[in-house]
Amino acid sequence: MNVSASFQQGFGTTRTLPQLCGIALALFLSLATSLAAEQRSSNQAAVQHNSSVDIAARLDQIRTYLQTGRTAQALKAATTLSSQNKDDVQVHFTLGVLLGSEKQYKMAQLELERSNALQPETFEILYNLGQTYLRNAEYDKAELTLGRALKLKPDSPETLSLLAQVDSEQGKSVDALDLLVRAHKLAAENTDIIFLLARVSMTQNYFEDAIPLLESGLQIAPRRADLHAALGESYFMSGKAEKAIEEFKTLIEVDPSARSYAFMGLSYRHLGRFDEARKYFEVGLKKDPHNASCLFNMGYIEERQGNHARAEELLQAALRYKPDLSEALLELANLRIEKKKFEEAAELLRKYVKLSKDPASGYYKLAMVERSLHQTEAAERDLNVFQTLSKNAAPGPYPYQNLLDYVGTRSSLSDRERAELDLKQLTEELNKHPDQPQNLYLLVEAYLKLGRLNEARQTLEELDRLSSGDFRTQTGVGVLVARYRLYDDAIRHFQSALAANPDSDDVKFDLADAYFRKGLYAEALEAAGHVSEKGRQDDSFLALLGDIYAHLGDSAKSSEIFRGAIRRNPDNDQYYLSLALVELRARDVDGAAATLRQGLARIPSSGKILWGLGIVSVLEGKTPQAEQHLERAVDLLPEWPGSYSALGIFYYQTGEIAKAREVLNRFKGSHASGSLDVNRIEEALSRAPERPSTLGQPMPIGERQQFLQMALSLADRTL
Repeated sequence: MNVSASFQQGFGTTRTLPQLCGIALALFLSLATSLAAEQRSSNQAAVQHNSSVDIAARLDQIRTYLQTGRTAQALKAATTLSSQNKDDVQVHFTLGVLLGSEKQYKMAQLELERSNALQPETFEILYNLGQTYLRNAEYDKAELTLGRALKLKPDSPETLSLLAQVDSEQGKSVDALDLLVRAHKLAAENTDIIFLLARVSMTQNYFEDAIPLLESGLQIAPRRADLHAALGESYFMSGKAEKAIEEFKTLIEVDPSARSYAFMGLSYRHLGRFDEARKYFEVGLKKDPHNASCLFNMGYIEERQGNHARAEELLQAALRYKPDLSEALLELANLRIEKKKFEEAAELLRKYVKLSKDPASGYYKLAMVERSLHQTEAAERDLNVFQTLSKNAAPGPYPYQNLLDYVGTRSSLSDRERAELDLKQLTEELNKHPDQPQNLYLLVEAYLKLGRLNEARQTLEELDRLSSGDFRTQTGVGVLVARYRLYDDAIRHFQSALAANPDSDDVKFDLADAYFRKGLYAEALEAAGHVSEKGRQDDSFLALLGDIYAHLGDSAKSSEIFRGAIRRNPDNDQYYLSLALVELRARDVDGAAATLRQGLARIPSSGKILWGLGIVSVLEGKTPQAEQHLERAVDLLPEWPGSYSALGIFYYQTGEIAKAREVLNRFKGSHASGSLDVNRIEEALSRAPERPSTLGQPMPIGERQQFLQMALSLADRTL
C-alpha cells in the first residue's frame, strides 16, 4: 500500500464555504436600512425599513431551521422568500450565501445565479457563485465564473485560491501550484493558502518543499490541526520519522479526534511497530467507532498477523462507512483470494482499479484471478494494462527542489512559453527514460498544445508500440486527441480499446461521441446501439443519443429524450438548449422560445440559454433583444467561441462592422481564440464595406435563415 496514500485517508475534502450567514444577515439589514434612508418620503422609508427587518428575520429563521436539522422546512421557507422577492438582488445573494454556508449547495447555486442575472459582473456575486459551482463539482462553470471574478479583482488571493482548488480537483496540479504561488505572494500570512499550497506540493511528492511552508503556517496559527497533520506526514515521507511522531503528538494535543489518533497509528504501522499502532487506532475508535481509517488499519494489522476472520470484519466495517476506500477493497480481495473465492475477489479488484490512484498491482492480481477462473481473454487484457503501468517509474519523495521559486518563475511566462518549457522538460525526461508510457502521453499532449501535429502523431506511434494491447491507455489517448478534434485518431484508438475490452460501455460511448463529432451520424447511432441496457440509462448517453437522432432528422425521438432529461435534471442548461435546437431544426420557433424561457426561469444566468434566446429573437424579428441576449451570452461564456462568433456575425449582418471588429478583438484576447481562424475573420472584416445599420429593424427572412444555419453549425462544432 502506498504510504502517502494511506496518510491522505486522514485528510478531508477542501474547506467548505465560510460560515458567513450571520455576517450576511447583518450586511443585508445594514444595506437595506441605508437604502430605506435614501427614500424621499419618510413614510416610504419606514415601510422599506420594516420590510427589510421582516426579511432579515425570515433569513434568520431559515438559518435556525438548517442548523437544527429541519432542512425541508428551511428549503420551503427559502423558496417562498425567493419567489416573493424575485427582483431583489440582495435577497437572492444573501439567501445564496446563507444556504451555501449550511452546505445546501444546489439551492445556493440557484439563488446566486438569480442575483447574478439581476446584477451581472459583480465581484462578490461571482466569487460566491464560483465557490458554489466548485462545491457542486461543476468545475467548468466554476473556472469560468471565478475567472470573471478575477478580471474584476486581479489581485484577489482568495479567488486565486479557489481557482487553484478547481484545477487541483481536476488533477491539474501544476496549474494549481501556479495560482497558489501567486496567491501566496499577495497574502503571505493566509494560512488557508499556505495549507493548500503545501497539500498540492505533497500530492506531487515535494514533501521537503512543503515542510518550511507548513512550519511558517504554524508560526501564524500554532493550533491549526490540518497544518500539524500535513507537517507530520511531510516529515514522515521525508524520512524524519521521529519528528513526524513528535508532530503527531502535538496534533493529538491540539485536536484529540479519531483522525488525529489515526495519523499517529499510521506512523507506527509503517515503521512496523504494530502493537503501538494498534493502541492509537483503538483510542481513535473509542472517539469515533465509525472512523474508516482506524477500522481499515486495524483490519490491515489483523490480516498481517494471520487473524483473517477479525480482519474481514474490520475491513467490511471500514467499507460500510467509506465505500470508496480503495485500500480496504484490495485487502478484502486478498482475503478472498486466500480462500479461493475468485469470483468475489475479481469483483472487489474491479472496483479497486477504478478507484485507486495507483492501480498497477490491482490489475496484476485481477489478471491472476481471471486466469484462475479460466477467463483467458480478460486475464490477458488486464495483464497488458499492468505491464504498461509498471513501465512508469513511481517517483519517491523528491529532495528539496526550491519548488516555489521555480513555480513563481513559470507563472510569469505566457501560456505558449509554459508549453515550450514543459515540452523541453518532458523531452529531457524521455531521453533518460525512453520506455515510460506516461511521459510519452504527456509529450503528445505538449505537442498538441503547441499545434505541432506531426510530432504529436509520431510520438503517438511510439506510445502505441509500447501499449497497443492496453485498453486503458488506448482509451486515454482517444479522449486526449478528441479534445483537439483529431477524430480519426480518436476513433482508431477507441476501436483498439474496444477490441481489447469489448464490454466497456465507457469506450462505446466515447466511440459513438467521436463519430458524432466527425459528422458520421449513422455510425454514431450504430456504435451507441452496442451500449448495455444499464449504460443506456446514463444521462450523458441519452443526451448524445438525442443529438444523434436530431442530426438524423428524427425530431420526435430527440425531443422525447431531451424532455426526459430536463425532467430528471431541471437545472442543466445544456438540455434546454439541446431541446431548443431540435425545435429550431424542425422550424418550431415558438416551441424553442418556450423551452428556453422555461430554462431561464430555472437558471437565470445561463449563457447557453441566453445565446439560444438571441438566436430565437433574430428569427422573431426582434433585433434589439437579440443584441442584448447575445452580448450577455458573451459576458457569461467568455471562453466559448460560439458566443463570440454568433455575436460577430450578427453585427456583420446588421451593418455594425465596427462592433463586429470590437467583438473580434475581445475574442482574440480570450482563451477561446485558438479554436477559430482569427486571421481569416479579420481579413474578411477589413474588406467589409460600410453600410447603414439595421439594428433597429427586423432582419430579412433570408438572412434570418442564414443566421440560424450558422448558429446550428456553431453549436455542432463548439458545444
